[in-house]
Amino acid sequence: TGSSGINAEYGVDGGVWMWKVPAFETKTIQLSTNPPVDARFLSTNRHLAVGYQDGTVKIIDLKSGEATVTVDTKQEITSIGVSPDDKLILTGTPYSAAHLLAVQAGKVICCLTEHPAGYRPVETAPSDSVEHIAFHPSRNLVAVSYTDNKVGLWDTTLQRLRHTLPHPDGVVKSCWAGEAQHLVTCCLDGVIRVWDVDQRETIAEVTGHRDQLLDMKISENLVVTADDSGIVKVFRIS
Repeated sequence: TGSSGINAEYGVDGGVWMWKVPAFETKTIQLSTNPPVDARFLSTNRHLAVGYQDGTVKIIDLKSGEATVTVDTKQEITSIGVSPDDKLILTGTPYSAAHLLAVQAGKVICCLTEHPAGYRPVETAPSDSVEHIAFHPSRNLVAVSYTDNKVGLWDTTLQRLRHTLPHPDGVVKSCWAGEAQHLVTCCLDGVIRVWDVDQRETIAEVTGHRDQLLDMKISENLVVTADDSGIVKVFRIS
């Protein structure tokens, strides 16, 4: 959902559907037959960055319905994130890697990964998919959530890993909070954790779910969580 009341959804047919609240104006954009897997509004809410399963990223002009930028990352996409200045896009893959894209140049500029080039896990290896990407609002830092029990904090300027925040289970989402001084993580063990990223330590844990957490949303000091059993809870964090 964009800040101007524009909502976007997508389906397996490759289409992107939008509607504006409260006017309930609707629009359908069909630029691919490949399923979109993630999408993010750019800061102006006039463009939408869409990541497709086949590895393609398109930046769509919401007024014209046309793609202004198209980049082929050449790897399946699991998630995407957009930097606050709209200059960078990071795309996650099922194999731990994340591709950093320069929007204006329309190309991939590097691959952020701890593995050697061409890495593919063996079938019996634990999943290490990139589940979520959260750019810091003011620092050259991006939080990448992985299913192999960690969040990686990557420096987008130096293009290297700064820190790793270990978890007891896979991490499905992370969000910056507290004027971006803290990182809140949503873990499959059912626990919400608040991290001081500079000290690399947890400063709070929020419990109350008995099943795997699938999503969360932060609004000021409130966290809304949803788990695999369909239960939604609201927590207050200081």
